Amino acid sequence: MKERQPVKDTDATVSSLEDKIPYIREQRRKKANRRLIYVLILIGLLIAVVFYLQSSYSRVATLEIDGVVNVKEADIIQASRMKVKETHAFNVSEEAVLERIEDVPGIREATMTQSFLHNYQVNVVEEKEIAYAKDQPGDRIVLADGTIIPGKSKEELFDAPILTGFTDQSLERLTKELVKIEPKVRSRISEIVANDKTDKGGLKLFMTDGNTVLLSTSAFSNSLNEYVKVISALPKGKTGTITIDGGIYFKPYKVKK
Repeated sequence: MKERQPVKDTDATVSSLEDKIPYIREQRRKKANRRLIYVLILIGLLIAVVFYLQSSYSRVATLEIDGVVNVKEADIIQASRMKVKETHAFNVSEEAVLERIEDVPGIREATMTQSFLHNYQVNVVEEKEIAYAKDQPGDRIVLADGTIIPGKSKEELFDAPILTGFTDQSLERLTKELVKIEPKVRSRISEIVANDKTDKGGLKLFMTDGNTVLLSTSAFSNSLNEYVKVISALPKGKTGTITIDGGIYFKPYKVKK
């Protein structure tokens, strides 16, 4: 007959587990509380994100345009595709915005800065004014990229010619040639007059050195870029009318007695 084993160790184990149960319960409760806190934080963050996206704080707050002289500010804003209080800031790509703005006729360069709370400032550099048309159907400004802008010049054009007698169509033809002229030659032109009433492109140029040049629009850029060479071959101290028509002809002014 087997002897009965003592139950002392078993009783000790049960007593130890009973002592640990409150501790285990407490740890499980703390773990559950932490999970609940994490869930509440996550829900709070989601609510905050939704609120932010729906509020005005996530949108373009202001858009300022600096540097405009002749180009309309409204044209630049339209090209940017940024609408104050409507466009979400995370949809604004600086590179894309500047590329579109620089495609606006008359704009040579653009930069953009952003400050706190989505305030944007765009700085533009316009093309240089190279001529000024003072005639019907109204004053017009010619820029270096060939853009023709209605209105009066806002700066003194000391080195740009005045254009007179041009219709819109004839001015467009002249502008295409005018932008091809070297600046050092263009600065020698005081005034360009449409010299052909039939609008076939005849031009009369009054030069700052006292000479008058007669030529056609089609021969304008190619011929006029050689002007410096032409006048260097003229008799010293003589001024007159230079006609460029297949060849180059010089007729000195009559000297008044």
